[in-house]
Amino acid sequence: MHICALGSSFAAGPSIPPQVSTTARRSGNNYPHLIAKSLGAKLTDLSSSGATLLNVLDEPQLSLMAKSPPQLDALPPDADVVTLTAGGNDLGYSGGMILEAVKAEIQDREVLGGIMRMMGLDEKASGVTGISSEEVRNRFLRVIDRVHELAPKARIYLVEYLTVFDAGTAKGPEQPLEVDRVRHYVGMATDLSKAYRDAAAAREEFVEVVRISEGHGVGSQEPWVVGFTAKMFLEGGAPFHPNAEGHVAVAKEVEKRIRAA
Repeated sequence: MHICALGSSFAAGPSIPPQVSTTARRSGNNYPHLIAKSLGAKLTDLSSSGATLLNVLDEPQLSLMAKSPPQLDALPPDADVVTLTAGGNDLGYSGGMILEAVKAEIQDREVLGGIMRMMGLDEKASGVTGISSEEVRNRFLRVIDRVHELAPKARIYLVEYLTVFDAGTAKGPEQPLEVDRVRHYVGMATDLSKAYRDAAAAREEFVEVVRISEGHGVGSQEPWVVGFTAKMFLEGGAPFHPNAEGHVAVAKEVEKRIRAA
């Protein structure tokens, strides 16, 4: 079996050692690697932190470190399984949360400005792209159609994002956002999940991750995502992203679906 993983940081695992690609901020223990190891499968992992669905499809991904080609340029034609976890960056989901947390925690304007430039953001950025969930759905469908052209026998699994904030997530030591902003991002996560469901209903397999991760958001007893502290962020961590336990949980859910196919 040959598995190919596509997507953004929620697939790549930027907060989890070992990092096997500094450019993509990709972990050797992300959910695609865990699945491939368990199944004894060959893996082509093309996931990259910061990628949008357009970077998966046909637009190069630009970062401070490199210019990377579209992920589908390297899709193996003999892939049996293709996983796709993306769409959050199309909406400004993770970037918006991180930007607001940085602003809440770092009051020094000079330091704040430098950090935002490092992130590729300006001080007026809101983290909201203005793209609708319907447009994200359409981008999913374009990626799906192109995958079928390039790898005709592949079965595609749309693997949605883990829960970051639950409805009851409160402000705390590792969560600096006010309640109204938490609700805003809960709403954005709902829009993203709708895009996944709508795209899957039209074409492919849907792996329901929000449901299994309820109760495991930031500040929970057993979090599957990393919170935010200024120290962690300044040391290169990836706030509001899945931790190792989260990737294990996602891997188990996806593997279960692959084995049942």
